[in-house]
Amino acid sequence: MGNKLLFEEINHDLGLVFRYSWASSDRYGFIRQCELKNLRESACKVELIDGLQNILPAGTPRGAQANSSYLVDAYKWSELDSLTGLAFFTLFSGITDRAEPCESLKATTVFRTGLEEGKVLLSDGQLDNFRNGQSVTQEEHKRGVRAAYLINASLELPAHSSRHWQIVANLEQSQSGSVSLLQELANPIAVATAIDESIAIGSDALARILAAGDGFQSTAEETVSAHHCANVLFNILRGGIFDDQYQVSTSHFASHLQHFNQIVYTRYQSLLGSLPAQLDCIELNSVIQQQDDPQLQRLGYEYLPITFGRRHGDPSRPWNEFAIKLRDEQGERLLSYQGNWRDIFQNWEALLFSYPEFIENVIAKFVNASTADGFNPYRITNEGIDWEVEEPDDPWSYIGYWGDHQIIYLQKLLELSQQFHPARLSDLLRQPVFSYANVPYKIKPFEDLLENAKSTVLYDNEQAQRIEQRVAQMGADGKLLLDASGQVYQVNLLEKLLVPLLSKLGNLVVDGGIWLNTQRPEWNDANNALVGQGLSMVTLYYMRRYIKFLQQLLATTPGAVNLSSEVALWLLETGHALRETRQYLDDGSIDDACRFQLLRKLGEAASTYRQVIYEQEGFTSLVSQDMLPISILLDDALAAIDHSIQTNLRNNGLYHAYNLLALKPEAAELHTLYPMLEGQVAVLSSGAIAPQQAVELLEALYESEVFRPDQNTFLLYPDRQLPRFLQK
Repeated sequence: MGNKLLFEEINHDLGLVFRYSWASSDRYGFIRQCELKNLRESACKVELIDGLQNILPAGTPRGAQANSSYLVDAYKWSELDSLTGLAFFTLFSGITDRAEPCESLKATTVFRTGLEEGKVLLSDGQLDNFRNGQSVTQEEHKRGVRAAYLINASLELPAHSSRHWQIVANLEQSQSGSVSLLQELANPIAVATAIDESIAIGSDALARILAAGDGFQSTAEETVSAHHCANVLFNILRGGIFDDQYQVSTSHFASHLQHFNQIVYTRYQSLLGSLPAQLDCIELNSVIQQQDDPQLQRLGYEYLPITFGRRHGDPSRPWNEFAIKLRDEQGERLLSYQGNWRDIFQNWEALLFSYPEFIENVIAKFVNASTADGFNPYRITNEGIDWEVEEPDDPWSYIGYWGDHQIIYLQKLLELSQQFHPARLSDLLRQPVFSYANVPYKIKPFEDLLENAKSTVLYDNEQAQRIEQRVAQMGADGKLLLDASGQVYQVNLLEKLLVPLLSKLGNLVVDGGIWLNTQRPEWNDANNALVGQGLSMVTLYYMRRYIKFLQQLLATTPGAVNLSSEVALWLLETGHALRETRQYLDDGSIDDACRFQLLRKLGEAASTYRQVIYEQEGFTSLVSQDMLPISILLDDALAAIDHSIQTNLRNNGLYHAYNLLALKPEAAELHTLYPMLEGQVAVLSSGAIAPQQAVELLEALYESEVFRPDQNTFLLYPDRQLPRFLQK
């Protein structure tokens, strides 16, 4: 027959180019759009096979496919309607070992447009025949083998011409839906036109979503505009986008209240019923403020009408299945978001430049999801918070607090608020409209941390059961700390900003960094090995930026402020420890023994506070706290941080990112690690080094082993010579 092409071969020597791309359609599913182009000056004859392999039938259990794929193959049943080219890939019966009938009545369907004259193969069994120049025959039924949809066609392409075709696949199709598709395919030209129209409609809808996130730019450099558009698209696909600019659905907000707090929802059900179907978010906030109800205000601040996001995080983790759900079970438009807290706030930070009126809502979502001991749970969703529960047989299952990103993510949100709304943070500092997440984790006492810093967090099953009961009674607010009356315990923004800072200071090792002792690494999973003995200078650099911001913010807020009594006591004890640290900094006498004593004082202050709130499962009362001790604490913390930054300048002009802590009897030894890119980024962001030093650091980066001259870029870590297998 002449030239033969198999699948996606690109053969420029033959003067042929094969290209394909993927599109999707609400009606038809996934579309593979193919083009074969003849670049010759003369006509060309081609015989080709193109298509999809290892197609999974509808209803294939994911676990069975992953662990028993050959067993799944035995159930596979593939059929072809020869008149239309529509193939059905099914399980002949459900896969079960129970003594009961289990029919499988849904199919994965595949058809093609544009190569109707070709033969269709339902398996890859004839590919060798094709390779060896033999003819192949159409397959109309296959069972017990891995499924495929392959088109064998003979084409004659004139010079400089091309041929186009599409392969269209859809999932979980019912029998009635399949019959409708069969009837449509009686007119393949109309189907091809409908597919093109559907793709155009979908492309337009996606373009509108991108435009709503300011994804389109007009610049002199087209590549810059394309790069920005791609970044915005990826950001929205992970964190979502606000549904209708600043318009809020009253019924959806009512559902939000009902889901989180049945009592508050019932209290304002008639008010919500009197509001228009849609109103501006600023109008909604005005209505909420007029009620003068802190519980309603908290729920209003937390409300985020976001859509188009997906579960996200590390896709290898069982929870992070890829899914963008736009409709609920009733077919109604779905507003939802799900993500691990470390990533979703990063996505929202970028999104907020397009929607600054929601900045304070995102800040509220962040701080309300932080615990009384100063950390954040694992996951954030529109339905509330979630945390990990250890399952002994699952290697991906573990508990602990990811302290990474916490300070800098919160800091960037605070800076955005200050940039767009200079007065709002000052107003919120005193308003008791924020809450604490009630995660059933208990960090062990300080002495236990010294004993084994890799095993530091306990899961309280009894507390988890109490939380579950509260959720059943009141809604998702049952996962928050409650007061004596059973309502959500609420505090002001200042307390919510101080607690994570105090928790980090409770693990401060002067000149070393923040001790990583909550069973999770900082910044990335490559640092798992640092848990327990690692010290994060990265977090310390960002704490400096955070503290400087708090100093400026509190300068505009004189007078006393209410704090939970336990937090106020923790603040004072931490302040005393930092004041003592200041004395050693001034005379330069910090050795390993002194460093350990300072760590002990800070750690025991945090430990005492934790054990009290764990035992009480919350707080007892509010007290009036003067601003002066807070200001002194911030000054002393800044002095310890600046001293530590100065001592972490390396001989090569870079700064340490992480150090190692070696605990000895009454001594804390420090050991350094290789340089890391994130340490340089963090110290440049901290504001601790002068402009000339920043220039020198950047120049040193280009001279360091972190730089890849061949790629003109930087590595996260140097490409070090590691020990080989037997050397270990």
